[in-house]
Amino acid sequence: MVRAATLADAPAVRLLINEVDLVDTGDAGYSVEEVEGDLRRTADLARDSWLAFDGDRLVAYAVLWPASTGVRFDVDHYVLRDAVPAGIHLLDLLTARAAELPGGADLHLALTPDSVLAVHALPARGWRNVRRHHVLTRVVSVGADLPPVLPDDVRIRVAVSPADQEVAYRLVQETFDGHFGFEPTGYDEWRKRMDADHRDWSLTWIASRNGVDTGVLVGHNDREATGWVQNLGTVAAARGSGIATLLLRTAFAEFAQRGRRAVGLGVDTENVNNALRFYTGLGFDLQFAADTWRLVVAA
Repeated sequence: MVRAATLADAPAVRLLINEVDLVDTGDAGYSVEEVEGDLRRTADLARDSWLAFDGDRLVAYAVLWPASTGVRFDVDHYVLRDAVPAGIHLLDLLTARAAELPGGADLHLALTPDSVLAVHALPARGWRNVRRHHVLTRVVSVGADLPPVLPDDVRIRVAVSPADQEVAYRLVQETFDGHFGFEPTGYDEWRKRMDADHRDWSLTWIASRNGVDTGVLVGHNDREATGWVQNLGTVAAARGSGIATLLLRTAFAEFAQRGRRAVGLGVDTENVNNALRFYTGLGFDLQFAADTWRLVVAA
């Protein structure tokens, strides 16, 4: 049986995601709250999400997320290894749905290299492997990760006020412009994608130098044992000045205080700013690789 997902399905989806992730990545830290956030940012949950059941057992899950104000959509897809036909069926359903959208859709799907879909289904259906990312993690602890001592001209504040949340938005749009996979969005759409009304904004920091906002770190604490850095960016004029390091060390200390054992993030292996070298220099280690697959669907 196949049907759309609802928020009430979040616990079952979480179990499925963690079962798949444990095999594909060695980690199983997805929380119910994170699944609920994923479902809330779907444009039309009744038409853009799918659950496949074998009897009462959930075996596959897929969802479409608008990634821009245009035709770019991100896809999330999980299927158990003994239910590949169900996963392929959901893949075909979401492709058919994409063809119903005005202007079609530019679909992006991230999977580990040995994912069952990557091996069995995507190439035969016209999907192309266009990029590789690495997921990195760094162990944190209260004793080892203290808040950084800031230079006299640097201030770091949390983005708890509506005005600072808009500042964070502008900094993300500016600092990620031109990066692979990044699509500019309007503020209201960005807030929906960020699940802003349910987000802990005390884990988003803005750095300023001499009163000028120069960097942002957007984090969240929805995983079971790992804090997550969703975005980290500095304006071009401030790159190489230590702002990103100060933001990260601020995040390390806060996540450690909240009982997280590690901090994770994703990095484009072809990042022109040598981001991979920067993160490994701060103690991050490779956890797993993920490939971005792309399919352009005509209306």
